[in-house]
Amino acid sequence: MAAMNTNKLLTWSLATFLGSIVAVSTHRCEAQNQISLAQFDSWIFQTAGRDEEQCRRGLQNKIELQFVRIEQSTPLTESQKDCLRLAGQGDIKRFFDRVNQAREKFLRMEHKDNNANINEAYQLASPLQQELSQGIFGDGSLMEKATRYVMTDDQTQQILERELEQSRVMMELQGKVFLSTIGRGMALTAKQQRELQGHFQKKIQQLGNIPATEGRSSVSGSLFIMWLVELANDDDSSHFDDEQMVVIKRLENRANDAIPMLKLRGLVK
Repeated sequence: MAAMNTNKLLTWSLATFLGSIVAVSTHRCEAQNQISLAQFDSWIFQTAGRDEEQCRRGLQNKIELQFVRIEQSTPLTESQKDCLRLAGQGDIKRFFDRVNQAREKFLRMEHKDNNANINEAYQLASPLQQELSQGIFGDGSLMEKATRYVMTDDQTQQILERELEQSRVMMELQGKVFLSTIGRGMALTAKQQRELQGHFQKKIQQLGNIPATEGRSSVSGSLFIMWLVELANDDDSSHFDDEQMVVIKRLENRANDAIPMLKLRGLVK
């Protein structure tokens, strides 16, 4: 009888122990699958300090960095800085208004332990994270509009001239990359590479405007192809050998297709 009672006690203890393991395991699984507000925030702020406080500090610093960038072209008065600082504060407020709206939607979500729920939460956070990565003081921002408003004509011209020169430098680097890439397929000699780089540089300096950062790479590539084709079709046919001309002829259709877009942007006549 004692042995039977001992066996029952052991069985009960084992069942209790196993049950506790299952309960702990289930709890851990649920904790792993559930998304907290802190986790949601970390998705938004992952490139800006991972929490709101650090993000706000970073954005405040970027306002001051905007002044440094502008003053590389033209000095700013204190009243101009105050106006731009106020506009930057407005951009920060508008951004965090969108953050709070996303948080409210997140908190209203039915928190089920499944991947669909995680994906839905991430879809709320992702656009805000991308906005932070791209910068909230760019095109369409209050600060960008205020910059145009407070600048004098002379200051605006100085800024445009510096931006144009910086864009030319960037485009020249893109031209070198283009020639290095296409040069392997065309077997360009070192002399041809140098001559084409000089040709591209001259063409770039003649441009009255340069494509904006967004889409610059594809527009620049179209220009490089067009300039290459134009050079190959010059009366002087000594630039390229027969095999290289075969490659260039394949590019001619792409150059012709790009002309309407380049004309629309004012890059060719």
